[in-house]
Amino acid sequence: MPLPAVTFLLVFLKQCKTFDFCTNNYSLIFQMQNVQQTNYSMKKYFQHSLLLLFTAYFLGCGKPGPTEVVNDIPNDQEPLQIEVLAQNPEDALYKGTYDSTGMLNQMPQAETFLFISKNVVSEKFLSIGYDVAQVFFFDKSHPVMLPNGRMFGFKMKKVIPPKINSVQTKEVPQHIRFGMGAFVRDTVLGSKYMLSRTGILGDSLSLHYNSSVKFEYREKMMSPPIAFTVDMPEQIIGKVSVTQNNKGEKLLLLEWNKGTKDSVEIIIGGKIKNEKAATAFFKLRVKDNGQLKIAPQLIRAIPKGQFDKLFFSFVRNAVSRRVEQSLEFFTLIQNTHSIIIDYP
Repeated sequence: MPLPAVTFLLVFLKQCKTFDFCTNNYSLIFQMQNVQQTNYSMKKYFQHSLLLLFTAYFLGCGKPGPTEVVNDIPNDQEPLQIEVLAQNPEDALYKGTYDSTGMLNQMPQAETFLFISKNVVSEKFLSIGYDVAQVFFFDKSHPVMLPNGRMFGFKMKKVIPPKINSVQTKEVPQHIRFGMGAFVRDTVLGSKYMLSRTGILGDSLSLHYNSSVKFEYREKMMSPPIAFTVDMPEQIIGKVSVTQNNKGEKLLLLEWNKGTKDSVEIIIGGKIKNEKAATAFFKLRVKDNGQLKIAPQLIRAIPKGQFDKLFFSFVRNAVSRRVEQSLEFFTLIQNTHSIIIDYP
């Protein structure tokens, strides 16, 4: 495998020490620094649609026009939902990051957020596994406001560190970056509690497919423990290949192993040339039928002059809410497979 490919893949993992959770977008725990995300006021959902219309420039390049995200496909391959993650990233108010867990950004409106993700990142013939578990305890008396007046979420509380599979989590600061243009600043929201493992390195976190993960927590030293288990979803294995339509235009064929869930998520983005950062552009929610064709217009919408690689994150997740001893928990448990390819 060429050295540059190995280097980028390792950097992709190394840079992701933390993640900014902004929606169930999970943003991704392999946090890429200086990645510019979407302005939330610009996010749009298009239900059961084949056409995605841009109303802003991509990185200021070219005039906006209609973009066919998917076309010429059977109805059973039609996306259930298309979300634009970055229409004009340079003007984005909130500067988030994309990580290989498929997480994007914004905190859920619950008191406690448990995020567990088992991930594989592949480029050419190299694949690296990365497991992460993070727990956030929100202080709802201290909201975090963005400069445009929108609420991002809440500051985070220090607590007795919870345990994941009987392993005590580590307290680490949670950062976000927001601003406009050159006026971007880092803000610490408080503490989160996490474990992570890359390959054989890192914490004693061991996540397995088709297994359960145990969570344990005490609000006070002498209080009764809160304990419950969550199930890991089925493994997802993706594949990306370049083909052509009958006009000779390049198409991307996305394939994955079918599962028993109704749908999966696919996040599409690019790596900025000469940088270690990646930007997520689209998130598709599609039927879990194992195949999706992406039209050439989508490829061209990510400017080749600024991006030299594309990434595709296949995400199979399970979301739930529960109340334990009057404490509300929002849980997101997922398996992901992120594939990095050269710009076709």
